[in-house]
This record gives sequence, structure tokens and C-alpha cells, in this order.
Amino acid sequence: LRLSPQLTGRGIHQLGYENPFLDGRAHATDDGVQFRLYRGFPPIDMSCTPPAEFIASGFWNRQVKYPEEGARGYPDKEDLFCPGYFRVPLKGDATITLRVRLPGAFSPNEQPQWDGPSFLDPGVQEFANRLSKAARQFVYFQADTGRPGVLAGFPWFGEWGRDTLIALPGLLLETARTDVAIAIMDRYANSLRHGLIPNLLGETAETSDWFSVDASLWFIRCVQDIHTQEGKGVAGRWFEAVREILEALRNGSVDGVCVTENGLLSVDLRPRPGTWMDAQIDGHGVTHRAPFAIELNALFYNAVEYALRVTRQSGDSDFVTTWTPIRDALKRSILETFWLEDEGYLADAYDGHVPDKSLRPNQLIAASLPFKAISKAQAARMLDNVEHYLRTPMGLRTLAPDQPGYVGELVGSQAQRDLGYHNGTVWAWLLGPYVDTVNFVRGDEAAAGEVKQIVKDFTPHLDDACIGQISEIFDGNAPHTPRGAPAQAWSVSELLRVAFRYSPRNDERSRRMKAVLQDSAGAAT
Repeated sequence: LRLSPQLTGRGIHQLGYENPFLDGRAHATDDGVQFRLYRGFPPIDMSCTPPAEFIASGFWNRQVKYPEEGARGYPDKEDLFCPGYFRVPLKGDATITLRVRLPGAFSPNEQPQWDGPSFLDPGVQEFANRLSKAARQFVYFQADTGRPGVLAGFPWFGEWGRDTLIALPGLLLETARTDVAIAIMDRYANSLRHGLIPNLLGETAETSDWFSVDASLWFIRCVQDIHTQEGKGVAGRWFEAVREILEALRNGSVDGVCVTENGLLSVDLRPRPGTWMDAQIDGHGVTHRAPFAIELNALFYNAVEYALRVTRQSGDSDFVTTWTPIRDALKRSILETFWLEDEGYLADAYDGHVPDKSLRPNQLIAASLPFKAISKAQAARMLDNVEHYLRTPMGLRTLAPDQPGYVGELVGSQAQRDLGYHNGTVWAWLLGPYVDTVNFVRGDEAAAGEVKQIVKDFTPHLDDACIGQISEIFDGNAPHTPRGAPAQAWSVSELLRVAFRYSPRNDERSRRMKAVLQDSAGAAT
């Protein structure tokens, strides 16, 4: 058997072509060969099991066609370099393994063993072990500074503020990497501008993107989680940032963002989108959501309630006096504005005159946070609708199938896919707030049952698309084909978080976390 590697060295959004600068020489290693295609590139190690001889014979394969890229509307031809081939002896039904890795990376058999808590359910244990390893792959450390960050997904996403802060509890807090989480939180706190956390964090303020109000609110949510886990002594370092964010929103420090007289948070960044449903075509948002979005106001209410509790303890009477009436008005307004009594769920958005009755999963966030404006009875009715129309084995649809604009299969050109990205496409990360809501409405046993079902549904997927990872999105229609990035940070993190939080296990932190969640749930009823 001859195994011939086909190599390229370029960015994920580029294509490579024959050139005189590529170094195709093979350098022998203990168990195979190593290549360094261009100066400044990391080396690539290749090896075979059973051991195989490598025969060098470099040449270019020109104009290799990528049919899937062509179907997606992208350039679809590339030149690939073949440095030679492995000559592998075949004996009977022997298994041949070709390994490709960067030096220093763990091989499958060298991965560090999980030393965290022991789950009572062995199926959940194995699932959590695999996701814990997957979680480590999204965390990087800058070579010159050692500064940590989180890549939103492989292979084409960089570091996004919103994605990082949604993913941080599952990726880092639940996997006992609190020191890394603190360093990342410090970095974002130091990057605040007009109360906003950057959604795309560049090297300078000028190269960062600030079109994301919810990133700042998810930052506060992370402060809450760290406060619960590590105490005020650690979380207190960000209390001033929490206050700065809230005051900036109240004072209208950002164009298009304000708190109205009835306490609601209005975010109108048109033509850019202002929420996580941020697909764009030619600079204009695809999923048109009115300025008052349900999850932004739910996050805002949670943030204000948390800040009030902290400042009462610290004796900051001015903050309490200012924000208590805003909190009270906000809670009333969320119920009066978003709750659809006849339909039995929360409106997705509100334009100042009429609610948007599109059935979307964003309302789950309103029932999943520690401090909630809605009652358990309302959350129960909402959950029934979500389960019937949005829940799939691979996550939550972003729009009910019976509603205008629903896209059940995400195929076609970039523009065609952008139209469906948040209009029916299933997102795995939304299972996090979904299970939180199940726990709020039906209790621990029901939430644990949901985790077991997630394990059953996703275990085959771990060996299906990107081995050992969870895809970004899936088709809204069965069989829910994986789409988008084959490895997505918040997909992994939210499944890992709910597995840790709601599966019975033997450790004190789990019991402490459950007590805090039950206490905050009681405050909302």
C-alpha cells in the first residue's frame, strides 16, 4: 500500500498554488518524517503504524478540484504538493494508521487522563471525558506573551468575545482551569470601551469590533459563575467593570443603545445586527430583530439584579438607590412586553409598538439565568412550545418549521446559507439554556434525564464529523446533517457544562452549585 500525503501551507480562507518557496524535504524522525513547508511555519510530523518506509519523490498535483467549495460559491481549484509516499506492508486484515500532528501535540493515546469528579452514570462519565479533551483544543496561548484566549471554532473562526464568554464556564470553570478563565476575564475587563466588551478582539481598539452589547452582559454572567465558584475575593476584581457596563448602558454611551423609561434595553445598531443572530449579507443583518430583544433584556435583568445584590453587601447606597427602580420597572416591562398569553411563550423581540411573535429559542435564556423575570408557570408553558417546535436531537432550531422564512437545509452559496443561518438551522449550544430551563421547570431529575438523552444523541456524532468534537450547526430538517464549523467551542462547552451541572456526581462543588441555583430559582418564582 502506498500512502501519498498531499500538502498545502496557507490560511483557511486562501488557496495555494505551485511556487518555488515551498520546502518539500522530508526529515527523518524517530517514528516517521517531518516537514516544514515554509520558513516560519510550524513543522508537521507524520508516522505510520505499523512502521512504514517513506520514499521521497516530490511533485505538484495541479488544479485539484474541491466540488464542495464550488457548490458553496467559492474558488475550487488548488495546487497540492506531494513530498513522496509511505510504503506500507499489508498482511491479512491488519489495521493501518497514518498520524499527522504538530510536535508537542498529544497523540490519542497520550492525552492526559481525566482527574475530575466521578459521575454516577458511566455513559455521562465517558462523554464528559471526551468533551473535556475537546475543550482543551479551543484554548490557545499567544507565543510571545503567554496570553490565553479561546478560538470560537475550527477551522475558520478566530477569537470572538461573545463566543468566548458563553463558552468560558464549560470550557474552563467546569474543567478546573479557573486560572486561565481569570486571565481571560482580566483581558476583557481591561478592553472595555464605553461599557462594551469587544466582539472581535484585535491587537488595538482600532482593530477590534464592538458591535455586540450581549458580550458585555455575558461577561457579567461569567463574573456571577466565578463568584459562585471562587467567592467574592476573586470575582471582586471585576465589580467595577460590572458597574461600568451597566452605567454605560443606562447613560446611552453607545450610539443606538439605551435604557428606556420603562427599564427595557434597546439595541439598534442597524444596518449591523445587534445580537448573536448576526449573519450579514453586504454589511446588512439577515435576521431582522427589533431593538428590544428578549435575551438581551433577560441578560440585562439578571445583570442588574446581581449587581444590586453585590452593592447592597458593599454598602453602595447610591447604586442601590439608582438601580432598584430600574430593576423593578424592567421586570414588569419584560412580562408586559414579551409574554404572549394566548400563545404561551415569549415574543422574540419588540419594536416599540408590536411584539415579534416568531417562535425562536432566544426566550430560553430568559428562563435559564440565575435571576429571572418570568415565573415558573410561564416558563413551563414556554418550554412545552419549545419542545414541540424547536427541540431536535442535535440542538434547538432557530425558527419554528411552520413559520415564514424557515430554512430546513443549509446548502447553496454563502448568501443562501446566510439566509438560513439563524432561520431554522439547529444550534447545539442552545441545549445549554434548554437544560437549564428544564431544571428550573421540572427539577433535577428531569434535567439529568435530558443530559442522558444528549449523551445518547451526541455520542455517535463524536465519531462522525470531526472526530472527538461537536459541530457548530445542523440542518433543521431530519436527518439534521452537520454543517458549519466541524468543531465549535460553545457547542462543546454548553454540553459539557450541563453534563457537569446536572448529572449526579460525588463532589462538594456540585452540591454547592446546585444550592446556589435553587436559591436563585426560588427568588424568581
